[in-house]
Amino acid sequence: MLTFFYNIGIHLFTFAIWLSSLWNTKARKMRMGRRHWRREIQHKLPPKKAKRYWFHCASLGEFEMARPVIEQLQVEFPETEIVVSFFSPSGYEQRSHFLCTGVFYLPMDTPRNARKWYELVQPDVAVFVKYEFWLNFMKAGNAYGCDMTAISVLFREGQFFLEPWASAWKDELLKFRRIFVQNKASETVAKEEEFKNIIVAGDIRYDRVLDTVAHAETIAIAAEFKGNSPLLIGGSTWPEEEKHVFNYLSLKSWPLGWKWILAPHDIGPKHIAEIMDKFSDYYPVLFSKWEESQEKHKHKILVVDNIGYLSRLYRYADAAVIGGAYGKGLHNILEAAAFGMPILFGHKHQKFPEAEEAIDWGFACGARDYNEFELFLNRMLGNVEWRQEAAQKSRDFVKQHSGSTEIVMQYIRTIHNSNAPIN
Repeated sequence: MLTFFYNIGIHLFTFAIWLSSLWNTKARKMRMGRRHWRREIQHKLPPKKAKRYWFHCASLGEFEMARPVIEQLQVEFPETEIVVSFFSPSGYEQRSHFLCTGVFYLPMDTPRNARKWYELVQPDVAVFVKYEFWLNFMKAGNAYGCDMTAISVLFREGQFFLEPWASAWKDELLKFRRIFVQNKASETVAKEEEFKNIIVAGDIRYDRVLDTVAHAETIAIAAEFKGNSPLLIGGSTWPEEEKHVFNYLSLKSWPLGWKWILAPHDIGPKHIAEIMDKFSDYYPVLFSKWEESQEKHKHKILVVDNIGYLSRLYRYADAAVIGGAYGKGLHNILEAAAFGMPILFGHKHQKFPEAEEAIDWGFACGARDYNEFELFLNRMLGNVEWRQEAAQKSRDFVKQHSGSTEIVMQYIRTIHNSNAPIN
């Protein structure tokens, strides 16, 4: 009965996307990207010649979780065919040209779509990243005979797919060959639910950010803007963090010698204009307009109005404010931590284990309000010795948590040339 109502819900959700696409850009991209998905796969996906892995990611963040595994798989088994799918336009648009066998939108989770997907894509191994547990795609995959796998999973008490009324989801997850979870707490919850297919692998993002550090490219604009000054980056900031930063600068004299980079989550023209106006007293300059500036020595704030630079910009930072934790969810703090620096964010971080641990390690703070924000920022900017200690702690933190890719690859090596059951 639940499955019946779920399928009705998927059709209603599909209709809602279609309706909202009449005025909403993201919904329009979701609708148009899936419009002829069968034809696109038939046209773009070459005939199968080797073992084929399918990685499904909700969006860009989940893709970055899976990327170290995908790239290591490509290195060790270059003949392997890899298909990547996305649910969200933000992931698909930024990685549609990723070098692999094919990148596609995942169609809506109806029984018919799911069966057709496996028929067209023909995956031998399906890898779901974090929470992308679409019921019909799981059922169809288990029925098709795929090696069903999930990586970077977090289990918590109270998640819907662990509730008694959602037994259909749990039944399919129990059939997965392996579910790689991020921490011991997830393993404990899973075992209480009688899962036998759990391996604690950690968070693959740690491996990804270490790779970013090792291969970070020079960003000439950032290097020139920073010069010899200490630099704070506001990464993926939302209006709440930007308000706190503005209040800090308004109430304090300008922190001696410091420069600031603001890389907002929303880089739409309206929001960028609002930031430029709000911080106008501090000679802000747009990243895209830096080369045109005739007074580069005056600028104290660089506002990033481009996508794709933030993870590499942390290379130049001495401290970071990360956005999202006053609202919907904390953005990635590991990119900053890997480069070594103290980190400040909001108080809604309970669903992010890395944030909780970073606070315990002593290089991060989750500020409940402006007063706590100011106290921690004062220490970040004013106490050089503490900042250096925090920077080393953050680097050690990331290194200690690395190695997840190898744990997942041990499993992949085992199944790559064998279809025998793994005990």
